[in-house]
Order: sequence, then C-alpha cells, then structure tokens
Amino acid sequence: MYQAYGVLGRTLGHSLSPYLHNCAFQAAGMKRVYLKWEIEPENLGDFIRAVRILPLSGASVTIPYKEDVMEYLDYISPEASDMGAVNTLYWHRKSLCGTNTDCRGFMAPIEDLQLDSALILGAGGASRAVLYGLKRMGISNIYLTNRSGKKALAMAGEFNVKSIPWEERYRLKADLMVNTTPLGTAGDMQDHSPWESSIFPFKIVYDLVYNPLQTRLLQQARAHGAHTVSGLSMFVHQALKQFKTWTGQGFDPGWAEDLLQRKITGEI
Repeated sequence: MYQAYGVLGRTLGHSLSPYLHNCAFQAAGMKRVYLKWEIEPENLGDFIRAVRILPLSGASVTIPYKEDVMEYLDYISPEASDMGAVNTLYWHRKSLCGTNTDCRGFMAPIEDLQLDSALILGAGGASRAVLYGLKRMGISNIYLTNRSGKKALAMAGEFNVKSIPWEERYRLKADLMVNTTPLGTAGDMQDHSPWESSIFPFKIVYDLVYNPLQTRLLQQARAHGAHTVSGLSMFVHQALKQFKTWTGQGFDPGWAEDLLQRKITGEI
C-alpha cells in the first residue's frame, strides 16, 4: 500500500513539488506518492479535517495557507511558531503537527555571505521565513515593504524590522534584495516584476520564484551588474528537509537541482 503526501495551495499549476518528491520516492525505492490539492480558502478547514480521516501521511503548504493552516493543528514547532508560518505537515503518533523548512532552505545559498542590509518585497508566509533567517544571520538593517502597507507594518513590528511604503522602495539602497511575492511565476505572472525602476542599488538580488529559473526580476538585476540567486536552491533545500521529516532519509541536493533544471527547461 502506498503512503500519500501532497502540496496544499490554491494555484498549483507551476508547482514542481510533486515531480521532485515523486522522483525522490522512486529513487529511494519507497512506495509513496505525492499529489496536488488545490483548495479554496473557505474549504481549508474541511480539508484539514479530511486529512485527519483519510490515510494521508504528510503535506507541504504553500501560498496562501502558510499562516491560516496553523489554527487547525495539534502542535507547531518552536521555529514555525516564531516565524508565524507553517509549510510542512506531519504526524507524530496521533497528533497533526506543523513545522517550517523554508528558513533553512532560504539561508542555504547565502548563509556564508557578509551582509549588512536587506530589503524584502512582500509580506506573506514566505516573508516570515526570510525575515527569521536574516535576523538569525545578524543583519542589522532589514526593511520590509508590501502593497498592503498595513500588513507590512504589522509584520515588521513582529520581527522588529523597519517597514517602508511600497511606493518608496526605489529610494532604498541595500546589500540584498529578496522578492517573496509571486510576481514572475510561470503562467499569468511570468512577465511581471516587483521592480520597475531602472535603478538597481543592490549587490545581490534573490528571487524566491523558481519557475522559471530566470525571472524577469533576475534578468533585470543581472543587466545592472547585480549577483543573482534563483529560488531553485531554496526550493530544493526546503524540500529536502520536508523529505527527511517524512521519511527519515535525504536526497542529494545537487541531483535534485540538476533534475529540476532539466525539467524546467524542457530537457526531460
């Protein structure tokens, strides 16, 4: 009998989580399968109740449910509680638990860099993991901006960072800029960018979007001489941590990045 896992979200056409986890299960010789669950917000509670009834062994949680799902769980890990967001559901005995692997995934490609300042675009569930990670890195000047100023202000207060209005983001200079918005994601938003200025006052631009590999934002940044970081590395490392949480085993992140690069570019 196969054990079932999956990703919970609202729009999952771009998601490569099923492909990666199913390939990893197959490579490890495990009888497990990973599915997609597209759920409308009003049905989130019913879905979690179904998780408790159906033989589902775990789940990934993505936009827009990383915060909302927390009220339905029996236990939340201290790290996820501090972030205020959950991206992984797992069982411990009969308790449905939540944790967050986004922070470790986010930090993987930049944790050895010397950075003094950062600007984060967006104030969703992924932003919480980014803020948590940057604070752990000891970055002293962190700025948060979002189209909804109230949401950015509230989140900035939680993490003790500075909030700036969305319209004033072009005035800020920082070592690192991180895009946590879905702008640039394959599909209807692929031609969009959260940065429409010809000025790029950043040393490093990190886009959490991983499909496509080179978003419009990263293309803009590279044209202005900034070092760019694709969200593929974060995606692979957070998925690796999820895989370990569910199975007790890991996979080679280099293998996973190569696999996904070939999938995204249509080589396989």
